[in-house]
Amino acid sequence: MQYLLITVSWLDERYHGLLGREGPPEWPPSPFRLFQALVAGVARRNELDGDVGKALEFWLERRSREQSPLICAPRVCAGQIVTRFVPNNDGDKKPDRQDRLTAKTSRPTVMLDSPRVHYLWPVTEEDIGKARQVCQAAKYLSILGWGVDMAYADAQLIDESEINRLSGVRWRPKPEAVRDVGMLRIPKAGSLKDLNCAHQSALARIQHGKPLNSVMKPTVFDSVFYESKERLLGRPYVVFELRNDNGTRFGYSQSRLIHLVGMLRHLAKGLMEKSPPEGIANPDAWVRSYILGHRDAGSEIHRQLSYLPLPSIGMEHTDPAVRRVMIAAPLGDDRLLHHLAKVIGGQKLKPTPETNIAQPPTLVHTRDDRVAQCYLEPATEWASVTPVILPGHNDHKPEKTRKLIEKALEQSGIEQPCEFVWSAVSWFPKSLSAHKYDRNKKPTGYIRPDHLLDKTAIHLRLRFDDGLKMPGPLVVGAGRHCGFGLLASVMG
Repeated sequence: MQYLLITVSWLDERYHGLLGREGPPEWPPSPFRLFQALVAGVARRNELDGDVGKALEFWLERRSREQSPLICAPRVCAGQIVTRFVPNNDGDKKPDRQDRLTAKTSRPTVMLDSPRVHYLWPVTEEDIGKARQVCQAAKYLSILGWGVDMAYADAQLIDESEINRLSGVRWRPKPEAVRDVGMLRIPKAGSLKDLNCAHQSALARIQHGKPLNSVMKPTVFDSVFYESKERLLGRPYVVFELRNDNGTRFGYSQSRLIHLVGMLRHLAKGLMEKSPPEGIANPDAWVRSYILGHRDAGSEIHRQLSYLPLPSIGMEHTDPAVRRVMIAAPLGDDRLLHHLAKVIGGQKLKPTPETNIAQPPTLVHTRDDRVAQCYLEPATEWASVTPVILPGHNDHKPEKTRKLIEKALEQSGIEQPCEFVWSAVSWFPKSLSAHKYDRNKKPTGYIRPDHLLDKTAIHLRLRFDDGLKMPGPLVVGAGRHCGFGLLASVMG
C-alpha cells in the first residue's frame, strides 16, 4: 500500500499554536491546522476552485474520523512565557500610543529535535490522482501556527517500508476515545466552506464610515484524541460532585466509602434498566454484568464499570471526606459511559439502612476539578489512597506479597514496567491504614465488602520506568471496581 506523506518544517524551533484563543498549547499541530495552512496557501494562488483546491477538499475534509492521519512530531517542552505590549486598537480615547498599550502573553512550545512534523495517510489505488494534487498544494504552505511560525512543506507518496525512517514521536488517532485533554481538531464536511466564510468576514471587518464588524471564527470541525508515549490513553471516566440541596458540597466519611458505591451502583442499575444505550442486544444481561459487575459462569472476558469515591487530597489540611465520585469504564467504552453520565447527572442518591443519610446528595457533573486531577493527571509515580486488596492472602511472606502485587497489576491492565514498594500505611497522611483491626482488636480502617475480608490489603507505591507518565484513573487489586486500590499521583 502507498501512503501520502506531508512533511512541514519550521524555520525556528518554536511553535505558538493553541487549542483555543486562551490556550492551552496545541501539540502536535492538529490536522485541522494543517488544513487551514494548506487552504491559505492554495487561496493565495487563486487555485482554490481549481483541481488542486478540489483535491484538497476531498482529501482532508471528507476523510472520516477513522482515517485521521498518523502524526510523527519531535519531542517538546514548554518555553518561557513572554509578555509583549502592543497598542490596544479598541482604546482610542487616548491619542498617545504609549498610553494605550495592552499586555499580551505567549508561551511557545519548544521543539527539542529537528523542527519537522510528518502527516501520513493510507492511499487507495483510486485516490492516487487526488493525492498527487495534494502534493502540489503542500508546496504553497508558508506558515503553520501563528503568523511568526514560518514554515515550508513537502509531500510525496511513499511505500509502507519507508514509514519506519520517519523521525519523531508517533501520535495515533483513537476515534472511539473522548477526553477532556488530548483532543485535536480535524476537518470534516463543510470545513472549507466555513473557512471561506471566516476569511470573507475578516476582509469585511473594516468598512468606511461604519463600526467594526465582528470576525467569524472557524466552527465546522471535529475532534479526535491522539495517543503517544508522551500522552497515553487512560480509561474513560466521568466525575460528579456530591451536592446538598442548598448547593454546598456533601461530605461522607472515607472509611465508609463502600456505602457510596452501593448507592451509586443501585442508582445506575435502575436508570439503565429504564433507558439502556442503543445497540445493547440483551439489556437485562448487560445491566447485570456491566453495571452491577456480576460475572457470568464460564465467561472468560468480563467488562464492567468501576465506581470510585474520591477522598479529598491535595492540600496539607484538607478534610479527607468524600465529596466527589468517579465512574470509570473499560478502554473503548466511551459511548456507553457517556450515555450513563447523561442520564445519571442531576439524580439524587437513594440512602440505604447502612448509610443513614437524612438528606441524600445530588450528582453534579464536573470538569477540571482540582481534587479529581490528583487522580487523573499523568505522572511517573503513583501511590494508593485507599488500600489495594490483593488477589489472595500473603501469609505474611514478602515474596508471596510481591507475586500477588504483580498479579494484581496484570489483572488491572497495568502492563508498563514499573518498580513498587508496599506498606500498611498510605503515603497520603490522612488516608486510613490497610489494617482491618487495631491493637485492641477493634475494627479500624475502611469498611470492606464481605467477599474481600479474607484477602490481604496493603498500600502500594509505583514508579514507572524511563520516566513514563501514566494517566489516571489507576485502580489496582480485587476491590478496584468498588473504590479500593485507588491511586493518586505523587508530586515531588
